[in-house]
Amino acid sequence: MKRAALGKGLSALLPEGGGSGRGVLEIPVSAIRPNPLQPRRQFSQESLQELAASLKTHGFLQPVVVAPAEGGYVLIAGERRWRAAQLAGLAKVPAVVHQADTDGERLALALIENLQREDLTPIEEARAYLQLRTELGLSQEEIAERVGKDRSTVANALRLLSLPLSVQALVDEGKLSAGHARTLAGLSDPQKQEELAQRCVAEGWSVRELERRLRPPARKAKPSKDPETLAAEDRLAMSLGTKVAIHRRRRGGEIRIAFASEAELIRLYRKLAGEDS
Repeated sequence: MKRAALGKGLSALLPEGGGSGRGVLEIPVSAIRPNPLQPRRQFSQESLQELAASLKTHGFLQPVVVAPAEGGYVLIAGERRWRAAQLAGLAKVPAVVHQADTDGERLALALIENLQREDLTPIEEARAYLQLRTELGLSQEEIAERVGKDRSTVANALRLLSLPLSVQALVDEGKLSAGHARTLAGLSDPQKQEELAQRCVAEGWSVRELERRLRPPARKAKPSKDPETLAAEDRLAMSLGTKVAIHRRRRGGEIRIAFASEAELIRLYRKLAGEDS
């Protein structure tokens, strides 16, 4: 069953009608500071410039969400819009003021907003889940319920934080996908993880190609014996009264004759030496 937890997230904080509803205030850009617990760390300068140009032309289609803090406000949601407003030279931004008293509440709301917008890289998402676990003491099941994800999704995301920092950086930069990262996280050797991550980037490996290269080599099946050799083994076994195996090589080979006791060895010796009468 699909969870509906995100339905209560950011939408519950925003008035209907975008940026023109009741409860939206015009707040000086300089009075707002970023949320130190904001899970998102990657902001493309090119996309910020594009958004800044849009804000100059069309204004805000959706307000930012802030919480009162000492000396002003702290962002809960909308840091990208706030940054773009600074680039656009805007003095004020429309904002909804929400009472989020604890860092845990601010973190949860910021995470929900980013997840709804799919703005986080896989590593940022994993770090956010880790923050929810450490800041709020939530279990994986509780985190999954809070953000509307399956528990396995949360568990798989957290596994990415076991990767070397250099590999995490490649994921943050978009050079490696979440699929690559999950596959590499299955290895126990950090050096191997880094080596394969660099090869994925340099040689353009797909996730399937990476998985193929990590599979153990298939064992070579032993060549089956030809019918003549099998027939010879059977005839010798019947003649000697014990198991016989013929092993051929490129040149020559060997015949192995099994015996189960000293008495049987003496019997076989006499038979082969022609002393058996």
